[in-house]
Amino acid sequence: MSKRFTKIICTAVAAISATTLAFASACSVNWKGVADKDNSAYVEGTNGGFVAETGDYVYFINGKTKNTDTNKFGSVVKGAIKRIKKTDLDAGNLAKCETVVPSVYYSGNTNAGLYIYDGYIYYTTPTTQKNADGVVLNSNLDFKRTKLDGTDTTSGYIWQSSDNAVDYRYVKVGDTVYILYALSENLYGTSATNIHSVNCTTKENKILAYNVSEYAFDTVNPENPYVYYTMNVPQFLGESGNYDYNQLYRVRADVTESPRTYDFSEIEDYDADKDPVYINCGDYVFDGIGWLNYKSGRVSQLNFAYGSDKEYAFDNSDYTYEIQWYKDGVLYYTRKSSESGSLTSLFKLALSDVDKDGDGKVDASWDAIEENKKQSNPDSKNLLIRGSDTTEYEFVEMDGKTYAISTGSSGIVKSLVKDEVVEEGFPLTADASATILDIREEHGHVNLYYSATGGNGYTVNRIAIDGEEDDYRKLSASLEPDLTYRSVKVLDLDACSDWYKPEFVGNKLFFASETEAMSEYNYIMVCDLQGADGVMTNEEIKALNEKYEGVTEKIEKYDEETNADGSAAYDGLSDALKYVFFTGDTDYIDELIQAYIDVLGKDKEYAYSEASVKIVKDYLTAEGDWADYKDDYKEINGKKVYANSRDYYYSVIGEITESDSGAVESYFKTEYMKEYPVDNSTWYEKLFTGEKAGFIIGMCAAGLLVIGGAVWLTVYLVKRAKNKGETDRENAFKVDITDDKSVDVYGDGEGAEGAGSDGLSD
Repeated sequence: MSKRFTKIICTAVAAISATTLAFASACSVNWKGVADKDNSAYVEGTNGGFVAETGDYVYFINGKTKNTDTNKFGSVVKGAIKRIKKTDLDAGNLAKCETVVPSVYYSGNTNAGLYIYDGYIYYTTPTTQKNADGVVLNSNLDFKRTKLDGTDTTSGYIWQSSDNAVDYRYVKVGDTVYILYALSENLYGTSATNIHSVNCTTKENKILAYNVSEYAFDTVNPENPYVYYTMNVPQFLGESGNYDYNQLYRVRADVTESPRTYDFSEIEDYDADKDPVYINCGDYVFDGIGWLNYKSGRVSQLNFAYGSDKEYAFDNSDYTYEIQWYKDGVLYYTRKSSESGSLTSLFKLALSDVDKDGDGKVDASWDAIEENKKQSNPDSKNLLIRGSDTTEYEFVEMDGKTYAISTGSSGIVKSLVKDEVVEEGFPLTADASATILDIREEHGHVNLYYSATGGNGYTVNRIAIDGEEDDYRKLSASLEPDLTYRSVKVLDLDACSDWYKPEFVGNKLFFASETEAMSEYNYIMVCDLQGADGVMTNEEIKALNEKYEGVTEKIEKYDEETNADGSAAYDGLSDALKYVFFTGDTDYIDELIQAYIDVLGKDKEYAYSEASVKIVKDYLTAEGDWADYKDDYKEINGKKVYANSRDYYYSVIGEITESDSGAVESYFKTEYMKEYPVDNSTWYEKLFTGEKAGFIIGMCAAGLLVIGGAVWLTVYLVKRAKNKGETDRENAFKVDITDDKSVDVYGDGEGAEGAGSDGLSD
């Protein structure tokens, strides 16, 4: 290879490398965030899902992602954290969104999501770190924060989890934000479930409880900084193993030290640094130890009564506590007696029960052992909720009474809680195995939003739950004209069921879509349920459903119309209109028609008749057959969207990647449009009949000319060869083969002048 060519290659490689480095730097370093600051306050109660709000903006995750998705900071679209002004949301400018965090949001545990505290948004993202082999370690999860203007993103991470499905919460105590999490891990040679708290300012990681049996974060209030947990009681100084009872504790995220001092110096070879044996920073709630007094010998430093001379009433039962749920600050639990061997009733424990002074600690007057006796006394108000059934309830206050709402095989059931006991209830609806999505007070009623079977994911249904039993028995419209206590389904909405539940922003419902063509992509869509006076009533939702269904029915009627000969009057029109219903695109109809003309040589009406094309055009502009929709439209992204289009009812908010957008468009084309013509013919097959005949005649004439020419050429060459042969024989070259030694036949040039003595030139 020449040096000049090598130099060109090296120069080119250097230029490409410089360009690549500059591009990488631009993508990863020069992210400048958004132009406008968001100085409005966080809207309380909106943390922990895929949507979080401030007074002026809505922040949301731009679609469901996987931890294996490419996570190149600055270039992420799907899964990025975006925001939209509430004024733009109300005006229908759904594409007017800004990217705040250009990283992939991901968590394998959807009990917690986005959090906003003090001008920062807190989130989780798959790490972009690589191992020694260059493999991205995306099974690890980075906990980070970014200012609401997209700047000041955490360098590295606040904390990194080796489990991307870790159970966690971002919580705030005082002025400090903490990551409160529970994780099964091997810290001291033993696998155990431990509860930690990470200070997001200092990044200090504190073990709050080591080797817990079970734990519970608040599943209704994701900002709750308290976690409940149970721990076994080991017999450190006696026999091996655990006692037959356990203990229930509660701890807050900001705790840094245990309220008690433990001494394990008598344990042989004890080393607190290598194996601390026991870590517990929580406050006692219940100590399940049974019969005892201090002198009985059963009380150790792990018990509530340790160090006191207090004597308790004789009780032969030890108790094992089991956590059932922890909702909105209330713990629900059962306990098992060592004598009965079975679980008893379900109990509840509110924060105010153990912390009456509100200082964040269990009151000194709370006796963790004495409470065992109180729960066993049926004559006292002992926190008893109901019998031995452990069906999960949602408890709702209505008209000064407490009601329990449950879901199961018999449907959704409402029960009165009387004297702390759940009474036998009655069904609100027969929808079996429903999933509760939300409970909202609307129009003076308490409405339950729930998902029932019938879709790919979460459907959205609503029913008022504040009625009496007779209200739900009225089946006749004349008896119940307003539908308040009837269940209604919101359109055909389908939300991804293995991600975050749908969320309301005002009267707009955000959901990760599982609707048609979206089941593989799960981008965010918004459905506007704004009615004449606040959120839609059940009657307005029913009317919306009927309007939606009316479009489909009218579209399908075109397939029923026939010509005089019985043939379809509008072949393929219904499917073409469905395509326009979903996409709003009519240009592809024109393209398809032209393709049949250009590729297959068909006439103009082969793909769709002119009458069909006119109906399609009228459909999009609400004219002709579709003029009834002319005055029923919404402004979405600066365009009029009539009520015969899907986007009128619910539409994408945010941004779809180019590849995903193309895939969705391709789905609708394949599903509803005629097959795109493909030219598999040869060049000859493309000719029309007249062109083929002319080609054949021309080829025949050319063939005759070729044959005639070949015959003439053959005769001519034969004659020429014969004449030439005779002449050549007469004038043939004669060679003198006598030896002439004066001629040097190896010389260079005539006479070999200038040749060396060896006969070779110099």
